[in-house]
Amino acid sequence: MKTINLRKIGLILTTILVTFTIAVGLSVFWNKYQTTPSTPFYARALTTDAGNELFPDFSSDGTRVSYMSAQSDRMHLMIKNVVDDRITEITHKDNMGVGPADWSDDGQLLAYLVATPQHCQYYIRSISGLELGEPRLIHNCPAGSYGKIVFTHDNNRLVFSENEGRNTPYSLFEFNLTTNKNKRLHQPEIYLGGNSQFDLHPTQDKLLISSPDKQQWEGFYSLDLKTEQLKLLFKQDAYICCGIWDHDGTRVVLMGEHPAYQLLSYNLAGKDRQVIYSGSRQIKHPRRHTNGVDYLFSAGDNNVNIHAINTSTNQQWVVANNSLDERLARFAHHDNQIAYVALASGSEELWLTNTENNHRQKLTHFNDDRHYVDLMWSPKGDYLVALTLNEIHLVYLSTGQFKRLNIPQTEIVGVSFKSESNIAYSIKHNHQYRAYSYSLKTDEISPEDSQWQLIQYHADPKNTLWLDKNNQLFEGELPTLVENPVIPTNKLIDGRQFNLRKRDQLWVWFEQDEKSKIQGYSEQSKKLVTLTHTNVNSFDIKGNILLFGRTKQINTNVYQTQSLNSK
Repeated sequence: MKTINLRKIGLILTTILVTFTIAVGLSVFWNKYQTTPSTPFYARALTTDAGNELFPDFSSDGTRVSYMSAQSDRMHLMIKNVVDDRITEITHKDNMGVGPADWSDDGQLLAYLVATPQHCQYYIRSISGLELGEPRLIHNCPAGSYGKIVFTHDNNRLVFSENEGRNTPYSLFEFNLTTNKNKRLHQPEIYLGGNSQFDLHPTQDKLLISSPDKQQWEGFYSLDLKTEQLKLLFKQDAYICCGIWDHDGTRVVLMGEHPAYQLLSYNLAGKDRQVIYSGSRQIKHPRRHTNGVDYLFSAGDNNVNIHAINTSTNQQWVVANNSLDERLARFAHHDNQIAYVALASGSEELWLTNTENNHRQKLTHFNDDRHYVDLMWSPKGDYLVALTLNEIHLVYLSTGQFKRLNIPQTEIVGVSFKSESNIAYSIKHNHQYRAYSYSLKTDEISPEDSQWQLIQYHADPKNTLWLDKNNQLFEGELPTLVENPVIPTNKLIDGRQFNLRKRDQLWVWFEQDEKSKIQGYSEQSKKLVTLTHTNVNSFDIKGNILLFGRTKQINTNVYQTQSLNSK
């Protein structure tokens, strides 16, 4: 799955969200999507809670909707009666995070996840109205696994996803309540996050599985649970997620490409694109309504700003604070410029500013659906390199134009500049990374020494980091083994980007736990300190100044489509 990848809340299943500069943003949006909806729908809110409501699902009688509410302490599983607006919460001891949930076909049972970074279990319990029966534990999953579970059309058989712990791919399993046994299902080959996204056919025991392939294209597969026949329906080279069957089970419903403002429908060959719904807020996690016509989804606004902190004085200030997300802030090596990614014009563009935030400039005019997961400057500042899920883009500072490097589409991680004309990156071979370099002058690819999985080159060679095939960390121009136990040798990569920086005698990394934070360790003082608390994993540091992201606002509610003809 191209995931996104959601942080403290994203441990559970991830999040990307918007509102934006209306005059420019809507112009870009409507010029880009000219398809007329096959049926005119509008959307009405089912929840209005403060915070982030995710993963809605209706009971078969249409009277109750379950959803997850992401709050500062944990994930909460809520059940709302839409007739009288009464709400109850499903809780477990020790403030466990609860959800997502799935209803049985008869609406009398709920299956759901209970999880923390140290705990993972699946439960079933009866429900009558809003009255809950006792929870029944049916499966212990590995700690750090945040999957989901669904009933098949037989209440004794359920399908669930799990992985082996944080940052490992998901697989699909079926659990039989009669035999109390589970089995691994026949499923697409595992790449990236694996097979965590799936949907049960409305009338048949068939799964629709959304799964990335080796090129990071999203594939949509049909799995017959009775015969275990797996069939590829179609693939898309796009940053998309979470396909579901339509109400007839003859088409596939998807969110639009990032940033997603639409629900789209395709036939089973990936053709005949139709718009189900268009709006002005980013949407995610679509589900079918049990009325056989409408769809549910979460939609809302997310605003992550870029902040800076002086690590010597603890003074903090805002570097970029538009009303939308600003991400991936990176210091230039040659001056005080900062590059970052922002959605202010309706699509992802690269912007430039400085630490004082007294100059801001949009560098690029892509006006398309690209999604960047990492960004870095060349040593002399002539280029920026931006990483997508399966491509490396070279952006010229002089023009804002870009070119794709001639690299096969695949999972690419840990990009850095080896020199002004050479780029280093890593790809996976036989479950282990291997480092390569790419010449910008000749477009030739050369393998680095086979000893190295990952290399984080830096303009100052003493800050270069190396990870060998035995997962040992080295530092410096001539690699020297890092033997300090405080330095997290297992945190060099988070997602697609380096999660460890060395700046002279200071080491910095993002620590994801109950109170996610950016940590700093000084070799001079021998002290480990928390530099700042944030649930955004991207950061950079230059001198005493740390750049980091901080969520200013998350406001996402559950919506239901409704035909204009039925208002």
